[in-house]
Amino acid sequence: MIESKSKHNLRIATQATISNSFQLIELCTEAERLSQPVVLDATDTKLFDSFGIALLAAMVAVRRAAGHSTELVLPIATAAKRFLQEVALDGFVRGELPSPGTLEVRQMHALDALFTDNVADLLVRGVPGIDKINVYPIQLCLNELLQNVFEWSESPIGCTVLTRWYKQTRSVRLAVIDRGVGMPAALRRHQIQGLHRLTDADVIEAAVTTPQLTSRANGVGGLGLKTIRELVCSRGGRLTIVSLGAKVRWLAGKVDKVASQPFRGTAVEIDIRPSAPSNPETTINVF
Repeated sequence: MIESKSKHNLRIATQATISNSFQLIELCTEAERLSQPVVLDATDTKLFDSFGIALLAAMVAVRRAAGHSTELVLPIATAAKRFLQEVALDGFVRGELPSPGTLEVRQMHALDALFTDNVADLLVRGVPGIDKINVYPIQLCLNELLQNVFEWSESPIGCTVLTRWYKQTRSVRLAVIDRGVGMPAALRRHQIQGLHRLTDADVIEAAVTTPQLTSRANGVGGLGLKTIRELVCSRGGRLTIVSLGAKVRWLAGKVDKVASQPFRGTAVEIDIRPSAPSNPETTINVF
């Protein structure tokens, strides 16, 4: 008789957010190394955001692809528990597909032309103050991030995606996370002059500030990350990218670069205020 493997309990920190990305990445890395069943214990977690949910979902997807099981213990805190249930992380861990017509976390294996349209429609119908005009930048950003994943990342799980509206800050947060080669490595492979001498953080900064550096590989179409940064920052929003050994954030016309807990892949979170007036001056002479 084969004995069942004992379960390994991993406790999620009190805050599973992008500001706490180092601890989250460390937890996910440990979970992916384990072959026995893992229990994600969110008992004491009080706060989640789009980044945290999408990162945990990506880790679950990696484990699932390797044939390893994962369980989730829901938080005690009412607001955190409700958030997890609204984005259906518990269902994702159990292998359930997202409910149609919702903004639940999902795993994508290919670019779906209807997905960004559906996200835009749901935001217009469900969020006060958002109309078809100011939801368009969100749709553009999401489509560009997904295009980048499926063209550049070589991610075996595709990506995990979560879009959420935050009433208090009147912002929409998009998180797109892949488990591929990482943005700096992908760009260095294309032998772009000078990039091989830069740190991971500097390569990411170049990708977001150099025109057309991350446009389509065939040179046709695509906004590029530079345009995404301008769309987000001109409305007082924030763009954060974590990849390999770096975490880079653009906020209020400034860039912040720090060394990160090593992360295999690329994680992008956009915090955009769609109804805020655009201020092009925040993207001029930033660096």
